[in-house]
Amino acid sequence: MEKARALAAGRPLLHWTAAAVARLTDDLIVVRRVDQRIARAEGVVWREAVDREAERGPLAGIEAALAAARHDLVIVFACDMPLLRPALVRLLVRAAVDVDVAIPVVNGREEPLAAAYRVSCLESVRSALSAGEGRPVAILKELQVRRLTAAELRAEDPRLVSLTNINYPEDLERVERELEARAAANS
Repeated sequence: MEKARALAAGRPLLHWTAAAVARLTDDLIVVRRVDQRIARAEGVVWREAVDREAERGPLAGIEAALAAARHDLVIVFACDMPLLRPALVRLLVRAAVDVDVAIPVVNGREEPLAAAYRVSCLESVRSALSAGEGRPVAILKELQVRRLTAAELRAEDPRLVSLTNINYPEDLERVERELEARAAANS
């Protein structure tokens, strides 16, 4: 399944994620593979950056975003996080003051595709990529990192739905039910 194009509640997953972030920034960047075309989301403006090393893992996507950024802080979210809450984005921004990376940690697991990175991390990212590394957590040991606990995250997102991503068809079904419930509550 190509996650960026997978549909939930009638819209691509990417569109849900982009819409949640778009109202918080004037520089939304969507990273795509060289061979990938992405349909624009209605009412959401973004720039595209090309991940020229897509086979190198998510760290290459982060490299593309950092290289294209117009601001010092880049908030990274995977395209398959359609339940993202803007409050969690704001928490990451606040937590990133005076550090290189602010990253959620839930059940002992770091969430590098729902984190804030300073553009100054670009050198570390490129160095890791040159060494054959594609995992974003590989760069954390050499940077100043603020790890947000589940309790801190729950203050902004009580059920931690922002960190929900799609790995299996049943995940997509569960997310679709949640999005439809939200739409019904807002109408």
